[in-house]
Amino acid sequence: MRALKAFLRDRSGLAGVEFAFIAPIVIAVLVLGVDGWQRENQLAGMRTAMHTGARYYENGGSDDTVAQTVSTAAWTTKPTDGLISVARACTCGATVVSCTSVCNGTSLPSVFVTLSGTGTYAGLLQSHAIAQSDVIRVR
Repeated sequence: MRALKAFLRDRSGLAGVEFAFIAPIVIAVLVLGVDGWQRENQLAGMRTAMHTGARYYENGGSDDTVAQTVSTAAWTTKPTDGLISVARACTCGATVVSCTSVCNGTSLPSVFVTLSGTGTYAGLLQSHAIAQSDVIRVR
């Protein structure tokens, strides 16, 4: 009985046992935090690329190929399958028309450019598709 009481009062290995319980939880939180940070960093890079393409149009640019090139160059955290595409659409009011047509006889159609970025996020724990798009009214 005396030996059992002495064993129960002994605290010499308690810190090691507590560490063994807490360490996996701390490591899991750190890994999840790093993985989330990497994902958000990659999404922020994609958003920056989209905004760079939008600024190209805002500063008077009109060539869709140049906008795509500028956006791709601005995407610093681009995954290996990262792609930026540019699509142009023209409307007269709510009606989609050809960009070379004229609305109501005298006015030019509104021109909208959609910049879309896609890629695959490959993190420490997960891998999934990411996407971002911006619509810019050019005229």
